[in-house]
Amino acid sequence: MADRRQIPWGAVAAVGLPTALLGGFLLARGQLNDESVPRAQILPGVGAEVTVLAIWAHPDDEITCAGTLARMAKAGARIILLYLTHGEAAQGTGYDLEELAKVRLAEAKAAGRLLGAEAVEVLDFPDGGLSGLDPAGPKAAIAAAIGRYRPQVLISFDEKVGFYGHPDHIRTGVWVRELFEAAPKDSPWPRLLYQVTLPGALVRLARRLVEAFRTHYPADPDKGLPPPDLAVNIAHEAQTKRALLDVHASQARIIADVQPYYDRLPAWLYYRLFDREYFASIRRR
Repeated sequence: MADRRQIPWGAVAAVGLPTALLGGFLLARGQLNDESVPRAQILPGVGAEVTVLAIWAHPDDEITCAGTLARMAKAGARIILLYLTHGEAAQGTGYDLEELAKVRLAEAKAAGRLLGAEAVEVLDFPDGGLSGLDPAGPKAAIAAAIGRYRPQVLISFDEKVGFYGHPDHIRTGVWVRELFEAAPKDSPWPRLLYQVTLPGALVRLARRLVEAFRTHYPADPDKGLPPPDLAVNIAHEAQTKRALLDVHASQARIIADVQPYYDRLPAWLYYRLFDREYFASIRRR
């Protein structure tokens, strides 16, 4: 087996990666990550018997930090996945709305099993319609989940751009942030909120390679993602993250966009190039 401490670029070319993209990877090899962001093997504040509630708009949103979720579960944390919608409005899947809702529910449950989650909940708010809702309903549902599971840690989207600009992601991030900040100051839960994010170099790369970022991500950097203050190394979770992409089979077209050429490289190599998941952390005062 090749020494994974040194990337065998000749072998990379042999798997058929397009020459232009291979050249881009070569040029970006030392520039994909922000080395000024502190690295950790697990999120601070998470360990055995700590409950983590990850709150998303759609099944498959957990891909943004799947390696971190798997690492925390292996460390003994209690992982709960909460999705506000069934993701039934996704385009180009070959299913109608009702069929796709059932398929994506099954995919969400399978994702939870793969990541070691203790529970997976999928709510019935309308996919693609969160921005038009009275916030009272979804916020009450999220608050009820917080009350049931009593998480010390929340993970979700940011409230400005929702990772790449999806309106459902943004509304989810807004509601989670508002509920987090409204929690009683003497309550032991939740104490920490982690928002998934990216450093500037990866945002620039995504805006070149990923249609979702080209279409939705704001041109003004001040309106984009919050700067990360922590990166979790996920190289050891490469196989798990790769398997998770296959779990969400109904979203293969979208996943191929947001994880370009993931299926053309061995998982250990792909997630050596993209070996970190980034977070902005917020602590209750």
